[in-house]
Amino acid sequence: MFKNQIEIIIINGFLGSGKTTFLKHYMTSLLKKDEKVALIVNEFGDFDVDSHILDQYDIQLSMTQGCICCDLQQDLVAQIHQLVQQNVDRIVIEATGIANPIDIIMACQDNSLEGIVRYPEAICIVDSLRFLSRHTLTTQTEQLMEDQIRASQRIMINKVDQLVDDAQCQKVIEEVRKISPNCAISLTQFGEIQQSIDNGGMGQLQKVTSDHRHHAHAQYQCLKYAFENPINQDEFVKFILNLPDNILRLKGFVTFRNMPNETILVQFANQVPLFDTVGQTDKPRTIVIIGEHLDTAKLRNQLDMLQFS
Repeated sequence: MFKNQIEIIIINGFLGSGKTTFLKHYMTSLLKKDEKVALIVNEFGDFDVDSHILDQYDIQLSMTQGCICCDLQQDLVAQIHQLVQQNVDRIVIEATGIANPIDIIMACQDNSLEGIVRYPEAICIVDSLRFLSRHTLTTQTEQLMEDQIRASQRIMINKVDQLVDDAQCQKVIEEVRKISPNCAISLTQFGEIQQSIDNGGMGQLQKVTSDHRHHAHAQYQCLKYAFENPINQDEFVKFILNLPDNILRLKGFVTFRNMPNETILVQFANQVPLFDTVGQTDKPRTIVIIGEHLDTAKLRNQLDMLQFS
C-alpha cells in the first residue's frame, strides 16, 4: 500500500468546448502548489494538436491513434503505472472530446491500481451555446454530451460571454442540474472561472460502476491533412465557413502566404472559426477534422485544391 495515493483529475467535455484553454489555467494553478504534476493528453486522431499547445510541462505523455475511453484503456493503465514510478503527486488527463469519462474512470479503478491512486475527479467543460442546441445534433452526440456531465463532479459552463442574457445562462445551469443534480457548477469565460454557482454534493463523490451505460462512437471519424507550403488565407477561411454541419471540430497549425513566417493556430467548433498567431515555430503545418460520417475523399480534394492552387 502506498502511503500517499496519487490524485487523478480527468478533464473532459465535447469537441470544441474549451478543454485545452481551461487546462492551461488549471495547470498553472496546480503548478503553483509546488507539486509534481503529470499531464496525459489524448487525441482521437494520430496528430496531437493539444500536446503542441501544452508543450511547456515537464512530464507529459501523448496518447493518439484511438480514444482513451475504449481503444486505449489498457494503455492508460500502463501510463499511470509509469508515472507512479516517477513519484508524481497528481495526474491530469485531458480526454478527447468524444470520450466518455465513465469508461476512463473505470480504467483508473483497475485492480492493479488499487491503493496506488485515489478515486478520480472528473471536470466537464461545457460549451454553453452548443449544449443548449444539443437536441439538434444526432442522438448519439446528445447522449454523449449528457453522459460527460453525468459522470463529472465539477461542471465548468464555458463561453458564458456568448450567451444572450442572464436568463439564457440560468437555463444552461438548470439543464445541467437536471442531468447531474449533485455536481459543483462554475461559470467560465475563455477557460477562466468567473463565478462559482453551486458546490453541489462534492462532499460525497458519486462513483460510477460497470453498470452505468456507455455508448460506442463509431460514427465519429478523424481526417488528418498536412500542408507542404503556406496557403491562401482567404480561400482557407472560405473553406472553413462552408464546412457541412457534420463537421464538429477542426484544429491545427497552418501558415498563410501573406505572412509565411508566422504559424497560425486555427480552431473551429460550433460554426465559429478562431485564428491565433503563435509566432515563428517548427510546429507541423497539419490540421485534423473530426465529424460524423465524413466524406473524406471530398474533404481531401478541397484541401488539395487549397494547397496546390
